Amino acid sequence: MNALSGNQARTPLVISGDMHSIALGSMQRTNNHDLSKNPINVALSGTGGTYPGGWPSQGWRKTPALPSQVLDFSEEIKPIEQHGFTLVDFTKDKMVLSFFKWDVKTQSVEEIDTLMPFHVKELPRAQG
Repeated sequence: MNALSGNQARTPLVISGDMHSIALGSMQRTNNHDLSKNPINVALSGTGGTYPGGWPSQGWRKTPALPSQVLDFSEEIKPIEQHGFTLVDFTKDKMVLSFFKWDVKTQSVEEIDTLMPFHVKELPRAQG
């Protein structure tokens, strides 16, 4: 993380799908490393499908996804345990993250094609 933040020519972004949740935040410090000059954007991309035990609070963890206590972390979207996905548009001057939710219990698979993002985040290109 220190190396990502230290590269002033880049806007740091980490995307993970492992938590089976949708979330977005910004990491300003990890342990002894100050990342505040170029904070790391962190997104949980969501999952297209999981069984109830795949959600962190319902599976073997029995706790919701939470930021580590050794981080200074701002949550823009607190983890949402729902099916969904994230699309990222990369252009020469920015990245645009679009977050989508889908409810397998109340929405058809066909409705995925017409979903609108519930949150959009624009990350400008670093000027380094």
